[in-house]
Amino acid sequence: MTNDRIHRGFTLIEAAVVMAIIIVLGGMAVSSFSRQRPRANLNSAASELQSTVHGARQQALATGHDVWVMVFPQFANGSSTGRVIVYEDSNFNFIASGILGAYDPAVLAHGGLSPEVTTLDLPTGIVFGPATGMGSGATLPVPLAGVDVTKSCSFCSTTGDGRGAIRFDPKGRASFYSGTVAQTVNGGASMSLNAPEIGRTWTLAITSAAGAVRLVGGGGETP
Repeated sequence: MTNDRIHRGFTLIEAAVVMAIIIVLGGMAVSSFSRQRPRANLNSAASELQSTVHGARQQALATGHDVWVMVFPQFANGSSTGRVIVYEDSNFNFIASGILGAYDPAVLAHGGLSPEVTTLDLPTGIVFGPATGMGSGATLPVPLAGVDVTKSCSFCSTTGDGRGAIRFDPKGRASFYSGTVAQTVNGGASMSLNAPEIGRTWTLAITSAAGAVRLVGGGGETP
């Protein structure tokens, strides 16, 4: 028997097949990564929003001052949309000054002993939404059953730039405002974050009397 038909190394066809397999696997990896990134960004943004709002309540309890969480769902900052500003109301009344209606989220102004505590900008690809929050007719179990979760921000204005605010008083209780107008809520309010690319939503529910802050998903799950 001769060795004429014994080949060493790869033929061109075999090499082409190997390259095709590598390309397919590489494409699958890129596709998987592109799906995981917005999910990770959404999870991170939702957790940070929960921490920011809960921190505002703790600030009110610790300082004995009203602390406001101002929400600007339409504020654009570079490639991202949505800004949250926490403001400690130490030496003047937010409502009397009209600051809720006139505050410029791009300036981050504060007066005297009333510092801006922190600012949160949503990452690229994450927005306040969808318009129906967790969905039309959606409800949460007790003790969050009275919280409206059917809007992207249940206490925000439906006109202008859609701004709204949460006020935590020195006892940690929450009240809600649309511009300078106090909102009447049954049990609490909510705001939702959405990753349109993957159609996933997290909703932050805030109760009125207790000021509790809870993050829940579209399917009712908690992180």
